[in-house]
Amino acid sequence: MVGRNDPCPCGSGKKYKKCCGKNAVGDITTLVSENIDRIVEGFVKESFNTADYHALEKRNHQWQQALNPAFADSLIDTIAMETYIYIDRPNLWRNYLNKQLAQPIRPQVKNILAAWLTPVFLLAKVESQDGDLITLIDDVTKKRYLMTGSPSKKFSGNWLFGIFMPDTRKGENGLTATSSVIFIPNDKIGITQALRSKLESNITDSFELYKTFLEAVAPINHVEAAATVVKEVQAAKPVEEKQVVTESELSPFQTEILTLVQQYANEYNLSVDAFIPLLQQYLEQNEVKAKKANTVAAGAVLAGQAATTIPEGGLSKVKDVAAYYDVSASSVSKYRSQIGEFLAQ
Repeated sequence: MVGRNDPCPCGSGKKYKKCCGKNAVGDITTLVSENIDRIVEGFVKESFNTADYHALEKRNHQWQQALNPAFADSLIDTIAMETYIYIDRPNLWRNYLNKQLAQPIRPQVKNILAAWLTPVFLLAKVESQDGDLITLIDDVTKKRYLMTGSPSKKFSGNWLFGIFMPDTRKGENGLTATSSVIFIPNDKIGITQALRSKLESNITDSFELYKTFLEAVAPINHVEAAATVVKEVQAAKPVEEKQVVTESELSPFQTEILTLVQQYANEYNLSVDAFIPLLQQYLEQNEVKAKKANTVAAGAVLAGQAATTIPEGGLSKVKDVAAYYDVSASSVSKYRSQIGEFLAQ
């Protein structure tokens, strides 16, 4: 039997009582997820060099010009980056994960990272959603998968397309969706048929697959039709009322953060007219290196509520705001603190 002061058998180098021991009686799922989040967030910082940044900047420009009729700018940025990392330059991701796998980490974390070495494109039918558990069927192989979602988010459509990774936390057929996965309404059958055909033909070229969203819309009134597709497929909870308007030159990532905060305010009927300009100032004055805009948005909401620049009426607990944005509670603490300090000045 392992003593509380003995080295933890997971190989972390910590004492058992400060590592796996503190969760010995309960579930360590949260602890494992927090470790995974920290590893993923360190990828770009540790793996990208100047050449990669230049290549990605050029890629973003080209993809923005080509795909703009079909997708919002922020989504194109995300698609361009994630296809670059996971599909077109997979060695960047694999080398980073292999480096992490060589470290003394928990077996549960190691199993997840090992499965994430091979991200894949997937077109899947949403079979059912029960609370935070979503059942998907691969439209090509007909294999059934399980994925974690959020009970507060209901899919606007019946299909998902994008890059997925195996996730052993949900069992043998578990999946994790990347940030660029797109929701496709059931009535856009032309898109799903075209994507299915390309995937069945073993087409893995990222740009060729995303061009499908341009090819599937009617040639007449092309831009208007494509814009309609985007509104329906891009997200489960589109901004319904106020839109974020910025006068300064914000990056697509910064604008996405502001939009996500406004989305939250719209859903809970909260006025953030005083908070949005302050958050914009923070983003202009501070370099934010988070992988997901959702993480920063969740931290911003929590900071705004603590400072009362966002009124009461929304979610009051950290874990609930984190769940709303599909991020871990621990990952938002950094931005909650930083934005809170900025608001207190």
